[in-house]
Amino acid sequence: MSYTFIRYILITLCCIGTLNAQTKIQGIAIDTLYKNILRSASVSIYEKGKESVEKVTLTDAYGKFVVNDLTANKPYLLELRYQGFQKFLQEFMLSKNEEKDFGKIHMAFVENQLEEVEVIPPVRMNGDTLEFNADAFQLDSNAVVEDLLRKLPGVVVWGDGSLTYNGREIPNVLVNGKEFFGSDKAIVLQNLSKDAVKKLQVYDKRNEKEKKENPHDVKYEMNVALKKGKENMYFGNASVGLGTTKRYQQHANFNLAKNKSQFTLGYSGNNSNKNLQNMDQLLRNTSFKGVGINADFDSDFLSTGINNQHVLGSRYQYDIIGTNEVNRKHNIIGNVLSRWDHIRTESHSTTTLLSEEHNNNTRTNNNQNENHRQNQQMDLRYTNTGGKIKERQNSFTANINAYHQKNQDESDDITQYNYEGNHAENTANNNSNNQIRRLNFSSKLDVYGVNSSPNMRMTSKGDKSFWQLITYGVLINSDISQQNNRNERKSTYINYDNDSLNRNDHRFYDNKLDQQTHDIQLTANYNDWRITQKISYYHTNTDNDVKNLIGNQFEQNTDLSHISTFNRVQYMPAIHYSKNIGYTNMDGRYSNSTNLNMSLGSRFHNEKNSSSLDYRNLEQHFGTFIPKIGINNYYTKNGKYYMSSALNFEYDEEYPNLDRLRPIYDNSHVAFRYFGAEHLNKTSRSRITLSNNYNEQRQHGYSGSVSLGLTLYKNGLTDSIVYVPGQQQNYVTQITDLMKLYYFSGNLDKSYLIGKNQTLNMQFRGNLNWGNKFQYMDQEKQEMLHNAQNIELESYYTLVDRYQIGWTNGWNRYSRYNKLGNSNNDYVSNYWSSGLSMSYSLTKRWQINSNATSRLSTSGTYKDHALIWNANTSYRMMKGNNLEVKLAAYDLLQENKGLYLFNGPTEFTQGYRNNLTQYFMLSLSYFPRKFGF
Repeated sequence: MSYTFIRYILITLCCIGTLNAQTKIQGIAIDTLYKNILRSASVSIYEKGKESVEKVTLTDAYGKFVVNDLTANKPYLLELRYQGFQKFLQEFMLSKNEEKDFGKIHMAFVENQLEEVEVIPPVRMNGDTLEFNADAFQLDSNAVVEDLLRKLPGVVVWGDGSLTYNGREIPNVLVNGKEFFGSDKAIVLQNLSKDAVKKLQVYDKRNEKEKKENPHDVKYEMNVALKKGKENMYFGNASVGLGTTKRYQQHANFNLAKNKSQFTLGYSGNNSNKNLQNMDQLLRNTSFKGVGINADFDSDFLSTGINNQHVLGSRYQYDIIGTNEVNRKHNIIGNVLSRWDHIRTESHSTTTLLSEEHNNNTRTNNNQNENHRQNQQMDLRYTNTGGKIKERQNSFTANINAYHQKNQDESDDITQYNYEGNHAENTANNNSNNQIRRLNFSSKLDVYGVNSSPNMRMTSKGDKSFWQLITYGVLINSDISQQNNRNERKSTYINYDNDSLNRNDHRFYDNKLDQQTHDIQLTANYNDWRITQKISYYHTNTDNDVKNLIGNQFEQNTDLSHISTFNRVQYMPAIHYSKNIGYTNMDGRYSNSTNLNMSLGSRFHNEKNSSSLDYRNLEQHFGTFIPKIGINNYYTKNGKYYMSSALNFEYDEEYPNLDRLRPIYDNSHVAFRYFGAEHLNKTSRSRITLSNNYNEQRQHGYSGSVSLGLTLYKNGLTDSIVYVPGQQQNYVTQITDLMKLYYFSGNLDKSYLIGKNQTLNMQFRGNLNWGNKFQYMDQEKQEMLHNAQNIELESYYTLVDRYQIGWTNGWNRYSRYNKLGNSNNDYVSNYWSSGLSMSYSLTKRWQINSNATSRLSTSGTYKDHALIWNANTSYRMMKGNNLEVKLAAYDLLQENKGLYLFNGPTEFTQGYRNNLTQYFMLSLSYFPRKFGF
């Protein structure tokens, strides 16, 4: 592995070195009449005799432009355009490694605007919006939006699917100002035809107040504007596959847009552990372009058991006004999804428990489980960002979500205990049926000050009164659910040390739980001040009916049967203040801004439980002062980089809950009992964080961030474990000693342009946390020092849309050490995963994909290594590449054995679970699509 890593770094350095040996042109755009520099002038490079643009850029704040990586000995045309000025044309040719400086390029003002014919340049600034003219870039007839993005200056399509402009992420992509068949941008980028696109727009989506407070903290969004008539379209996918070992898969989706409506219908079925969660995931992974190395809807070789799943879903979106404006939304979106899962699992494990002495306290477990689960859910969302209440504009959203689940579960479980003073066996059979019904409603209303809007805030009185300038907000959330759990449990416990502890139980549980949660928050904003008032109410009704079957007679179990009512009310008032306390701007050079954010709040907590079990009657009252303070600094060196820093402090408290104070004990679980604690105080939590972000403001620049944090816990809760003959007992203990948790995280991203059509993306992620935790083992106090490291390195090489290779690495390490001397419970575990993925288009129709993942786990003397290698090849047919034949092979080396380990705070487990193994599959897919009808 180290040799491979060294070779990789050497190749990367060689690639970086080639960047210094490319052709380059540069120049400065000048106003002929007044000698002013022309910012954001459009610069286009054409090959002589061709209409499609080869390179585009804009002049910077100094009127300067630079274009790299032009082909030597090829005739080019340099074109400059600026609204109100005559275009500039210059023919040129470069020799190998030549750098040409055009110097100051004088552009003449157009005196008669009627003489100027409006021609949209390949790239231009339209107000504050950057626009790219799609027709200026010539691509294959089957190209999609993602292929177009790879041609645009400043834009980088990263190997993991993320999107950036000049080093800043673009998380959202809209089409004609609204969502495109879901919220995932990959649905737009990999399905929408490039020929249907009129222009791409990149803009800062923040409102005017946010832009004023932090002018350089840009939050980008992209909008794809379609050509007239192309908003009427359909596209989709239909696929069926058959494989060895009786594996199968089948999925289909059809997407139709017409006028103001969008409609999606999708289905998926498989028995190869492909877990579909929603329609966005299906559309993202069955796109016309193909998902390459970023598939997340594929056979999961890490999941437990074998899942036979069927999913049926639909989505409808209606744009009520149909203006296609990005800042004006008035629409309704509805989703319906049904899932059927049938999962069979088997597992065998051995667990070693912590103990005061170095006793070999272990238990083994064998489990077989069969689960039938049905889920149905529906949600309906309404959004209106342009309503009016008298003179005030408002923004209103409302969402209703309904959920229903049926779950049938049957399991056989055998646990053998080999503890000091406890040698026993417990056999259990469970047959359970449960239902969950849930209804959630949430809404948000913002009423803006007079002459204000969602994208503009009034900051001065003028002729307006104080009350007219206040922005009001109301946030409401309600959640109502019903659960009905019925379970038949047969258990036999045999204690080999003490026959008097042996027991047989046959119990029937009929448990009903009704829950309600209601939250309402009121907000008032005026300039730098904001006041919030939040009230939360939580209510439950519990009716547990448990009966023991003794012979042929049912007897009420009075220890477990109960009727209870729980109520909790929280009131949280707070006042927030945000102020720019320093701003410096040197026009064209740099700017520096510092903001202060403060919050003073309180929480008043009251709860009461009324129960037919006397010891569960409990009433608690708490009050907490919750202060927060933060300082943010934003620094920009114009055209070079942007940097932000933040220092924040906050204080809060955590309260003990009912089940920690007064837990219910089911004595059919003989070998383990949780006691909780009679009296617990609240736990105080103080946290301080420091963070810094850096972004180079160019297409292939560096971006990175670093965060440091410290959290202090006073009166924290921990376990106290006691081993008595025949039973492990856990108590909750409150520790007066201070517990400290430190953390550090950082990331570094860099994209390289290698030659004309090749990019190399590198992404590094790392985090480290360490601290102390107290614990009691058989009355002996232990202070465990623990630390964990997680490092991820990802790199992606892309050659236009022909070839892509990705190399991902992840390392997790965890260690614990007893500071107070007893080393019996010390351990170190490591988990290393390295994956290599490749996608290669041999032709425009024939593609090969392969991925291999190596996993290595170690903990003490335990060690497991597996290499999972999958490969597939696909071939597209028909004129529009609409028909695909695919042959896939999974787990070629047959190394997925189902071994696993788990290191918990009080025990270590290693074992085996059944999972997916080698199979081969042949599938056929069809992609219907048409844009404009």
